Amino acid sequence: MNAKDFYKKANKCNINKKYSQAIENYHKALQIDQNHLKSLKELANLYENINDNENAIIYYEKLLNLTPKKDIPNTVICLNQIGVCYNKLKNYNKSIEYFKKTLHFKNDIYEIYDNLSTCYFNTREYKLSEINSLISLRLNNCEKVNKDLGFLYFCLKEYDKSIKYYNDSIKFNNSDSLIYSSSFSYLAKKDFKNGFRLYDYRLKNNDINQQTGLKERIEIPQIPYWDGVTECNELLILYEQGIGDNIQYYRFVIELSKLNPNMKITYFCKDTVSNILNEYDNISIVKELPNIFKYNYKFYIMSLPYMLKIDSIKPNNQNYIKIDSNNISLWREKLKSDKLKVGFFYKGLLDTHIEKKIALEEFKNLADLNIDLICLHKFNEIKDDLNNCSFGNKIINYDIDIDSPFVDTISILKNIDLLITVDTSIVHLAGILGVKTFLMLGHITDWRWFNNNDKVWYDSVELFRMEENKELKYILPKIEKSVNELIDNR
Repeated sequence: MNAKDFYKKANKCNINKKYSQAIENYHKALQIDQNHLKSLKELANLYENINDNENAIIYYEKLLNLTPKKDIPNTVICLNQIGVCYNKLKNYNKSIEYFKKTLHFKNDIYEIYDNLSTCYFNTREYKLSEINSLISLRLNNCEKVNKDLGFLYFCLKEYDKSIKYYNDSIKFNNSDSLIYSSSFSYLAKKDFKNGFRLYDYRLKNNDINQQTGLKERIEIPQIPYWDGVTECNELLILYEQGIGDNIQYYRFVIELSKLNPNMKITYFCKDTVSNILNEYDNISIVKELPNIFKYNYKFYIMSLPYMLKIDSIKPNNQNYIKIDSNNISLWREKLKSDKLKVGFFYKGLLDTHIEKKIALEEFKNLADLNIDLICLHKFNEIKDDLNNCSFGNKIINYDIDIDSPFVDTISILKNIDLLITVDTSIVHLAGILGVKTFLMLGHITDWRWFNNNDKVWYDSVELFRMEENKELKYILPKIEKSVNELIDNR
């Protein structure tokens, strides 16, 4: 067989999605003719499609070397796709290099500037991200670029601009997901009336969460959705994705119960939450539903602020977390010390555009202070970090919450003087329990922490915000200074 025959065989396998056989035959064609352009092009595309970006780059580079510089269209395609592959590999500097090379050949393709904007965003060069998005918009005023600008300005806390560009994107595509995305800027500027109304557009879809790989919400189609007005004797409230969200928003379940004292409310939530929340006279909490047909209606917990017409938020004043007095006493003995007891939590479980992670080694100066530094992570989550830590002997840690989620964490929180944490579910536990907390926030934050240091949700939580465009670790000197003040004032 010659190269042409192997190519035809590979092409057929590729069309039929028999990718391993296609790759094998493309390689056989290239062994016979290393310059077989169709095989190189389709093999590069195939590797990219199956997310083998390293090999995709290799074959795009080979294709590029065989493409005459005067063949501008194919040169541009190769350079752009190499940039796209490097972007997928999170090698943003190389990606930028190739996108810039593309512009030398053709500088009027809006997608290239849009791609550059994404890369600059990921390298924290936000001004360059903005400039390239605006150039892209000038070349093609379309839904995607307007949406990207809406997201960028939200991250930069320019909320009015964010809303403007989200609304412009909605003019092209009046999609529920775009309307939902715009809600965060309204919420961040404390326009709760519009924010929670638009936030409810998330219910129009139930997509797979990119971080968890699970559906955003459980679906129980047998039970109708409550309109908040019709008489209801038995209401089923359903959890949504996000442990911290479900803990934080339970306050609104309690508020609903007070407004409807004769309505029986059942909160159906995850194991990680169901065991730590207090039940009340007309609120029960379950992690299984043996009989769904006893409920008149259902409602999702994250929609409660909209249904309750929340237009302002006051700090929580009710502890609705279960307290195990015996376990608290047990941990009081374990943690007994004359030093300031400081708990810390240094990384969240999910990677997002919001920075929620500081390398453990960065806490060395904090560990050198005259304190008991107590790590509140589960041991399995951090054992590798501890093994590679130069001051591991100064960190107090235990294998906690083995039998039940958060039970030991709650008891430790009740026995420490201070919690230092990134933005994750533990800050909501500490806030509800009234534990003094230093919350470390990066340059880009979740909407609920707004754009100032007001104690909106919890009086006991003090916000330490990274005002400059620097990594979150650079907030630690401020934390150390405040901890030293606590030591001096004991």
